[in-house]
Amino acid sequence: MRGKQQMISKSVLRLSAAAFVLAALPLSGAQAQSLERLSTDLTDTLQTAIDLLPSDVTNVRLGIGPVIGTNYEGASHYNIRPVPVISLRYRNWVEIDNNEVKLTAFSSLSAGGNVGDGVFKAGPLISLNFGRNESDDAALHGMGNVDTSFELGAFVSYTFGGGTRVRVRARQDVAGGHKGATVTTDVTQAFIRGDNFALGGFASTTWASGPYMQSFFGVTPAQSLTSGYGVYIPGSSFKDATFGLNGNYRISDRWALVADVSYERLIAKAAESPLVHVGSPNQMFTSAFIVYSF
Repeated sequence: MRGKQQMISKSVLRLSAAAFVLAALPLSGAQAQSLERLSTDLTDTLQTAIDLLPSDVTNVRLGIGPVIGTNYEGASHYNIRPVPVISLRYRNWVEIDNNEVKLTAFSSLSAGGNVGDGVFKAGPLISLNFGRNESDDAALHGMGNVDTSFELGAFVSYTFGGGTRVRVRARQDVAGGHKGATVTTDVTQAFIRGDNFALGGFASTTWASGPYMQSFFGVTPAQSLTSGYGVYIPGSSFKDATFGLNGNYRISDRWALVADVSYERLIAKAAESPLVHVGSPNQMFTSAFIVYSF
């Protein structure tokens, strides 16, 4: 038995490494922006589908589908592009969703009083933020590129007996990309959970440090000269409020359709950015995937 568990653990580690390497492959500017947005959206989108599928020691899911979103966060122009799905679950220990890996270091059941029993989880996480290219949109010309960031952080979540989950994720760039940190708080709720169909909703907000805000929403004196925008030094701030719906339809034991639609409102210092003034603080994002489970 121990030998079998070791073999499974090694297989999971190999799959984890492979998924992360695939996520790190060179991408075009539009694809990079897609995956950067998916670092926050895809995990929530797939959560309902994962809850529906039969529990097993290892669940590996691959898929592909169209994503519609803005050219950059704060843009007014939209495009559609295909994006892959790489998702893996190993017991309650490892979770991989495209460019984010979470390792559950602590998990327990706890009494929730009047709200029923719940599940508490906490652990480290690793994620890739693919940055931004000035070729993504005409409004970015002269702004230069934001390099890929390798982010280390941690998460804490609590799922109530009624299906409501509250989660906090903190990330810090350690590779010199955006050079900043973010803290995202989200709440998800399953409205419908049947054998073949599920529907859920979520709300989230993200606080970002000064370096992160400067990378994606600020304008340095050098950038001002090359882009024509006025100098803008935003500092740390909450940057958005996001609301969305996600659903899953289970076609068979192996195949499922997963879809998501969300609305993000840029707020505070992010909304005051010159890049948002020429674009829009209102951001829509939708995706649909065909997913195969192994």
